[in-house]
Amino acid sequence: MFSLFSNGVTISLVIFLIILAIYLWYGFSIIYHLIRFGVGVKPKILALFFFLGSFVLFTILLALYRQIDWPEIFQNIF
Repeated sequence: MFSLFSNGVTISLVIFLIILAIYLWYGFSIIYHLIRFGVGVKPKILALFFFLGSFVLFTILLALYRQIDWPEIFQNIF
């Protein structure tokens, strides 16, 4: 696999970490604003459902990400 740095950090790892950081920031900002600026109980319940749903989706995507054959994909690209 294509190595970005000499210590073994690969492009797929860097891309995954960037996408993970963007996803976590997006999820945090939605939950924070629903809890902070929501009036009453309903926005807080909605934030809880969003948080649980995003956690389940993240777990599913992480499991699917681990099953991808990245060396085969990058061998065809590079």
